[in-house]
Amino acid sequence: MAPRIITLVRHGQAHHNVGWKCHLHDPYLTPLGEAQCHNLSNKFPSEPPIDLLVSSPLKRTIQTMLFGFKKQIESGVKMELLAELQESSGMPCDTGSSREVLEKEELFQGLDFSGLPDDWTSKEGKWAPDSGTVRERAGFVRKWLKSRSEGHVVVVLHGSLLYYLTEDWAGDGNLYGPEWGNTEFRSYVFLDGEKDNTSAVETDESKERRK
Repeated sequence: MAPRIITLVRHGQAHHNVGWKCHLHDPYLTPLGEAQCHNLSNKFPSEPPIDLLVSSPLKRTIQTMLFGFKKQIESGVKMELLAELQESSGMPCDTGSSREVLEKEELFQGLDFSGLPDDWTSKEGKWAPDSGTVRERAGFVRKWLKSRSEGHVVVVLHGSLLYYLTEDWAGDGNLYGPEWGNTEFRSYVFLDGEKDNTSAVETDESKERRK
């Protein structure tokens, strides 16, 4: 049975977001980004309770999960890292670090990186940055999420991939929908009906929250 609700969260401000420093490899959050995450922790609704936290394995999204949902993590909420949630472009800022590098990070101690494929940072094959491949990857994520049995799943990911994941395109399909701010979160439910239908719609409560 699909989760009752999926809440998607964009990461906090990272160093590449300031002045378009896209040459930075897998950047960390800025001090402002960390503050945004602490603010997220204070304002995120306590109901419905979170049953599972899922994050892209890039440093800024992991930090956002750890800082923004510290209380839930301390209460025992399970965490997972999903390579398919990595950002869509092939730029250094959107390319992840190897499992060996991540496992050495003091902040990340206790996280399980064993599920990350060896080639997840390659930006080749299923990880390629072309739009067709990214759409397929987003489709995989939707199916994966719909297969979960938890009631409320929170997913921390990236601005561009959010458009692919939510299928939130305007105009002829080549234009993004409403922009996601740093640490902005929106909630979705999967449509009923056909088993293979993985389309999701934003909840009325979520739409009202961001007016």
